[in-house]
Formats: sequence, structure tokens, C-alpha cells
Amino acid sequence: MPAGTAPPVYDLLVSTATAPPSLERTDETDRADRFDDATSGRAAARDERRRRSLRGTLLALAIWAAARIVLEGAAVVAWLVERPGQLSLATFPTILSHWDSENYLHVALAGYPTFGVVPFDEAFLPGYPFLSRFVAEGVFFTVTPNPTQVAAGMWLVTGASAAIAAVLLWRTVRDRFDARIAAGAVAILVAGPYAHFLVAPYAGAPYLAFAIGAWLLVQRGRWFSAALLCIAAGTFRVETVYLVAALVVAQLLGPRVRPFLARLWRAVAFGAIGALGLGYYLVWLWHETGDPRHWFLVQELGWHRKTQWPWETFATTLSIATGTTGSGQFQEWSDIVMVALYLVAIGFLVAKRWWPELVYTGLMVVSMGTSYAWTSMARESSVQFPLMVLVASTLGRRRTRWVFWVALGVGIVDATYQSYRFALGDWGD
Repeated sequence: MPAGTAPPVYDLLVSTATAPPSLERTDETDRADRFDDATSGRAAARDERRRRSLRGTLLALAIWAAARIVLEGAAVVAWLVERPGQLSLATFPTILSHWDSENYLHVALAGYPTFGVVPFDEAFLPGYPFLSRFVAEGVFFTVTPNPTQVAAGMWLVTGASAAIAAVLLWRTVRDRFDARIAAGAVAILVAGPYAHFLVAPYAGAPYLAFAIGAWLLVQRGRWFSAALLCIAAGTFRVETVYLVAALVVAQLLGPRVRPFLARLWRAVAFGAIGALGLGYYLVWLWHETGDPRHWFLVQELGWHRKTQWPWETFATTLSIATGTTGSGQFQEWSDIVMVALYLVAIGFLVAKRWWPELVYTGLMVVSMGTSYAWTSMARESSVQFPLMVLVASTLGRRRTRWVFWVALGVGIVDATYQSYRFALGDWGD
């Protein structure tokens, strides 16, 4: 085009009508920006959840470590005062190895060589002793660990399991409540009444690690993984019966799967899978002895446990409490007090409509409350983690917080005193 000549009108129209490339994809750009914002928001939320989980884990471990130091420290003091010169690196893991711990040690060393005779080792499920032996073999690099090495393995399993249970309980409660209530539940777990049984070489701590893990997974909708943990729990404690029943109820009441028939199918499948661990052991005993009720027979032979009317059970318990002296009398009265507290707690579970928790605790009260006596009812509180959550939930209201602090204070004093006495061989329920 010659200089000074105006461009044709068509060219002007095209040049002014054509938008810059950056404006031709306005919608796509906005969508990309929104996607980036959403992605970064999700990433930030994920990072915050991870930080919160890490903080909770460290807090739970700190509470567990503090309680462990106090309770095991009381046992050490007992030996230093009452058994001077006997405490050493070799004997340290055994300072709380009394009563049932001795049966677990027998099983870990020799399995189940006899049935139906003293010391009735088959009354104790194989999960804890076998796991402890496995740990001892790995730590001491031997396939034939001696009793001291197995005792050390039992000590390690109990300590690690209690720490895991504390962390899992924190996460379980934190999903439903706030961090303060979660920390309170952990404190009651590791420092509440009879918490010394999570320090002594007993099966309660590993059972709780699997049981609370299963509860957490059901709470998060992962029912099959929870059922697998119930299988493992069933090789440690018979309380798995209560656990599986409670989680079956949780499946039926949970809103994650609809319609009801789908929830029913899932609950039935969960119950069938979750009962395999305990069921396998009972069937094995049947195969070895020819008696399908052998485990129950051993309970009666060794500990006089048989089903009877609850008022008969109470009369027997009261007779023992008033007719004995020393640690036995203390424990029987503790059992009576604890049963009264269980009944109060059941009332609150009903009022709060915590149905799975009610099933877990209620079945225990019915089962043990209709046995020969209420013996071990107080010790049972060490694995009643739903009640720990119930007590910790009182922290949510100002006027009920005193309940938690009274329970924790009494628990610390009780567990410390009993750890001291238990280290000396006194009966611990």
C-alpha cells in the first residue's frame, strides 16, 4: 500500500474484531485457575491434617511415656525398697511378671503340652505369648530363647502395644470430638484405674492395639480391614466377642451403605470374618481334647467360673470381700465398686445413644456379672476403652469437667499404688 494511503475498511474491521489470543480462552483459563486453587486448597488441607495427626501422635506418645515412667517407676521403687540387691538389667523386665504373666511365659516357652491340669495354660490365648517369643527370637538372635529373654520380649510387646493403642485411641476420639477430649481419653487409658495392667506383661495392651485399630477403621468405613484386625485381637483376649458384636451393631447403624439389606450383609460378613481368630483357637482346643467346651471347663476348674444368677454372683463376691484380708479383700471391694460404676456408665451410654459402646460394655457386664464372682471386674476396666471416651467426653462441658479430673486423679493414685504392690507379688485382681 502506498505511503499515506488509508487501509481498506475490511482490513480495519478484521483487525479490530480479532481479539488477542489471551482473551480468546477466557473460560478455559478461569477453569484452570479454579482447578489450581482447589488443588492447592486440598493440598493445604492435607498438609494441615498431617500436621495435626503428627501433633496428636506425639502428644499421645508423651502421655503414654509419662504414665509408663510413673507406673514402672513405682514397681522399681518397690524392688529397691522391699528386695534390695535383686534388681538388675536381667531382672528389670520381670519386676511385674506375676500371676497370669507366668502362664503366658509357660506358653511362650513350651506351647500347650497338657490340657485340663494345673496350671491350666490353655485358658490363655496364644497371641501374646507367641508374639513375645517371636520378638525375643529376633532381638536375641536365637530360636530357643531362655525364660529371661522371653520375659524381655513380653516386656517389649506390652510397651510397644500400649504406645500404639494410645496413638490409635487419640485418632479415634479426635475423629469424633476435639483434641482436648482425645488427650483426655489417652490419659485415662494409660493412667486410669488398673492401668498398671498395660505395663505388666499381660495381653491387655496388644489386644487394645488391635481392638482400637478395628474400631477406628469401622469408624472410617473400612470394615474389611477392621475385620482382619478383629481376627488378630481374637488371639489375645476373649473380649473380642464383645468387640465384634459392638462393631456389627456399628455396621448396622452406620449411614455409609444403603439400603439396609446391604448394611445387613456387610454386618454379617464382618461378624463371620472377625470371629475367626478366637473361633479357630476354640476349635483347635476341641480337636486336641475332644471337648467342644474345653475352654469353659478350664475356666471352671481353675477359677470356679460358671454361669449363675447375678444375685448369686453378688452374694459370692460379698462373702469373699468380707471373709478375706489383705490384697484379696481390697480387690474384691474394688470389683464391687467398679460394677456400680459400670451400671452408672451404662445408663449414660443409653442416654447418649452410643449403641456400639453400650454393646461392648453391656456384654462384658452381663457375662462377668453372672459368673462365679465379680473377680477381675475392676481389672477389666483397663480394656474398656469406650468408657474411657465417655469419661473424657465430660471435658466438653465446663460443669462436668470435674468428672474427668476426679477419675484421672483416682486412677493415677490407684494404678501407682497397685503397680507397687503388684511388683511384690500381691494379687492384682
